[in-house]
Amino acid sequence: MNLKWITVYFILLPVLLHGQPCQISLERVLNEWCLASPAAQTIKLSYENTILEFENYKKEFLPSVAFSLNPVNLNRSQRLLQNAESGNYSYVEDYSNSSSAEIAIRQKVGITGGELSVSSRLNYLREFSYNRNRFGTNPLSINYAQPFVGGLYNYKKQRGIQYALYNNSMKQYCSEMADVQTRAVSLFITLFLSKLSTDLSHKNLLISDTLLIASKALLDNGYFTEYEYHQMELQQLNNKYEFENSTKNYQKALRELTTFLSKIEWVDKDIEILAPEFNLPLKIDEASAIFYARQNSPFALSQEGRRLKAEQTLFTAKLTNRFNGNINVNYGLNQYADHFTDAYKRPDYTQGIMVGVQIPIFQWGINRNKLRIAKNNYRSSMLEIDQAEVSFDNNIKDLVENYNHNMNLWLVATKSYQLSQEQYVVLAHKFRLGKVSVYNLASAQQEQYSAMQRYYSAIQSAWNSFCSLRKSTLFDFSKETELKELFFPAASRHLDSKT
Repeated sequence: MNLKWITVYFILLPVLLHGQPCQISLERVLNEWCLASPAAQTIKLSYENTILEFENYKKEFLPSVAFSLNPVNLNRSQRLLQNAESGNYSYVEDYSNSSSAEIAIRQKVGITGGELSVSSRLNYLREFSYNRNRFGTNPLSINYAQPFVGGLYNYKKQRGIQYALYNNSMKQYCSEMADVQTRAVSLFITLFLSKLSTDLSHKNLLISDTLLIASKALLDNGYFTEYEYHQMELQQLNNKYEFENSTKNYQKALRELTTFLSKIEWVDKDIEILAPEFNLPLKIDEASAIFYARQNSPFALSQEGRRLKAEQTLFTAKLTNRFNGNINVNYGLNQYADHFTDAYKRPDYTQGIMVGVQIPIFQWGINRNKLRIAKNNYRSSMLEIDQAEVSFDNNIKDLVENYNHNMNLWLVATKSYQLSQEQYVVLAHKFRLGKVSVYNLASAQQEQYSAMQRYYSAIQSAWNSFCSLRKSTLFDFSKETELKELFFPAASRHLDSKT
């Protein structure tokens, strides 16, 4: 290509691109723009926090190392002390500074519900009143504590709850993102339908302008009465009113979608609304919907979490009404000296065992009543869970029935709307030839608007039913894939392999 034409091409290219309108399609709104909206970003941050909380739970069972240092604790005051031999009280000046440092390793033992800790501690005391230093050391201290009963049970239940929350986090994320997509689809459909209404009212306004001119000619030639001409004039004004109103609704719908998607760059651009490809399945099988709903919906795992919490609460109530206790075992070394090096020489041994027992004997039936209350609450929770599962299945059946019904209405409404448009064009042509009256034309236009409203309502109902079913099952029946595969396929495969 000649260098001159290449230069002209690159000069004119930005001008040509600037003149092109911004195209808004349902596909990009659903699968691209809404996933980057502020609402979607908020959901992503919440999901990330859930994952981090689960990681923290797992890391709680890894050894933790902590170092603490208190370098300055200065005190200068008169303290009231009692002589241990004579019992006399006297005020003594306390002018000292104490410091301490400790390093500790702690390990939770999940299967027993206990905790093991190993630590080393150094204490330093500077007595300014006597110009003396004192050192105290615990070179080694080992401590282990756990309850007698319930440690393993509570560990298993808590572990089950945490893993249920983790496994449910991705499904909850998909469910909330499906809500965002549903909102985006609803806003786009409203925008698209308002655009169709604007285009139809504009087309009818142009036709009525032409028919008004023809009515004037018929009036001048004596074929029309004044009343008929004014009726035609009134119809033209009604079309103008409808056009102005639909234009306002279109601008409002565009602003709402722009705000939701945070597409500020659309404000100063020409917008072209692309007609959506209505590639929804004509019918959805009820059994398939129930299968995916039970498998994918966060409802199922949330019910499992409720069961585990109810069982744990009941078990805790039983422990308070039965024999239980705690055991604490420690072993260590300690030493005191006036010099730092001497504080680590020939340390003394320290051992200790503490056993605490709790045996409820007689409390006038208070604990027994508490246990009965806990059992009643547990049974009530189980009944609520069972009832919720039945309601969940019925809700899925209702969604499938509504969707299939709305798709049938959509097909009928589409044909009715197309036929009403064709009929109005035919009557408008016959009106110019003087073969039909103004009343017939007005009736045809009214029928056209009624068919348009049914068509709009059918489209909205079909998409709303589809999005509701999509959210409840976390399955896209148009693409025949699960939502987790659409949002993050690699992460979903990783989660499936772990579970």
